[in-house]
Amino acid sequence: MRKFILSFAILAFALGAKAQDTKVSVGASLGLPTTSGLSFAYGGDIQADFGIAEGTAVTASAGYLNYAWKGGGGTFGYIPLLGGVKYSFGESGMYGHAQIGYGFASKGGGGAFAYAPGLGYNISDNLDLGLKYLAFSKNGTLGSVNLRVAYRF
Repeated sequence: MRKFILSFAILAFALGAKAQDTKVSVGASLGLPTTSGLSFAYGGDIQADFGIAEGTAVTASAGYLNYAWKGGGGTFGYIPLLGGVKYSFGESGMYGHAQIGYGFASKGGGGAFAYAPGLGYNISDNLDLGLKYLAFSKNGTLGSVNLRVAYRF
């Protein structure tokens, strides 16, 4: 799995170097789970935005999100691989982002369908803030509302 994520990162950076409309960002996330029994979520990801039209981009991301049980019961994580579409709302810096994909469980359990609708704001050319609901669905739903702070290259 680490080789896959590394390969994805190299591909994203290579595409970013070739296309002017491609932007790559590295982000850190903190979240509040919407599933009972969990206290918080944290992780990081890498994302590539491939511009396809004015204000619209196709996205691809890979990362890791760790969940902590309440009362010190340990942690578990998912490796989400997501593809989506990002739409900018004019010159305001605001955008909407919808993603779908698959999340691989880091400790057994296979994986689950993943989806993540969100909103964000481009603070500057290099700094991005996003708020999204990331959920993994398989025999129930595990979800969290996450704040992503990212540096864009």
